[in-house]
Amino acid sequence: MNYPQVPVRLLAHESLPGIADALGTMDGWLLRDGAHWLMTRHEGVITGGRVAGDPSRVLADRAVWTDPAPDGSDTYCSPLPGGALAVSSREAVTVHEADGTVRWEHRHRDWQHSPEAAGACTPDPARRVLLATMAGPLGPDGLSRGDICRALDLATGEVLAEHVLPSLSATYAFQQFPDARPEVLLTASMGQDGTHCLLVTCTAGGLDIRAAGTAQEPYVGLGADGVLISQDVGGGYLCRTQDGAGDVIIEARNVLPDEWVFVGYTPGFVDSDRILVVTGEEQWAEEGTHLLLDARTLEPVAELDYPQVPGVAAVPLGDGTWLTHDQETVQRWTTA
Repeated sequence: MNYPQVPVRLLAHESLPGIADALGTMDGWLLRDGAHWLMTRHEGVITGGRVAGDPSRVLADRAVWTDPAPDGSDTYCSPLPGGALAVSSREAVTVHEADGTVRWEHRHRDWQHSPEAAGACTPDPARRVLLATMAGPLGPDGLSRGDICRALDLATGEVLAEHVLPSLSATYAFQQFPDARPEVLLTASMGQDGTHCLLVTCTAGGLDIRAAGTAQEPYVGLGADGVLISQDVGGGYLCRTQDGAGDVIIEARNVLPDEWVFVGYTPGFVDSDRILVVTGEEQWAEEGTHLLLDARTLEPVAELDYPQVPGVAAVPLGDGTWLTHDQETVQRWTTA
């Protein structure tokens, strides 16, 4: 690649056991209530680390909870207002208080013959309800009509609304937008059956769910004004989607060396003008090259020059900085 090299500067680093595995999970990095969170699991403990607004630090604070599924069974966790934690499992959604006690539990049908299916949860931007995905009820013929999204009262767990999703037996993930938009993004990955990217809004009349433009990939970076940057599962292309604007697509083969692909699954905005993506020689590479792209055209503008070869995980924070990790240490960078 013949792109200008831009040196980077290390701003801070901090130990966070479990981070190497966390950034390969659907809830390892979350955007909630305007803050970035790193969610790790290590030795039976879930740690929620809120990324600091001060760029000279990595984490502003941490909260810890006993892992309700330390045997490794799939759960999806989301931090809640007041230091609580929501946990979505295959059979229940549970809210744990900051001291570990259970506020409420909402049980639902299991995905009986779909071991890859997994729910997700998030508070809505108004911090009034918990949005949660789960297996839907069976019809008279014994078949599912689809998975469902429920709005559960955050204080009591009461079901306030329900909506049947266009996805079935999917792996779900929620992300909020950085600019306090009323909707949240829900991705529903169904393997070879593709991915639905949906915008979910909780209204007085129930749940409003619509397609997020033309985005069809589970790995999506969110920007202001509803911009989505999606990355192909195989790393073959990136797509910029925004309501009211045409899609912008860039293919790896046109901007990367032969057979290189986009990797890391965390495309995102370094700031309003630049997107950070990671590239590698193959999908499962352990080392990568980090590129800055123009946020509107997706054209590469520079290659980041680290003191040593970086890994393939990078979490852009939107404030001109981003995170990487080296083993169990999280590092915060900016351009020099």
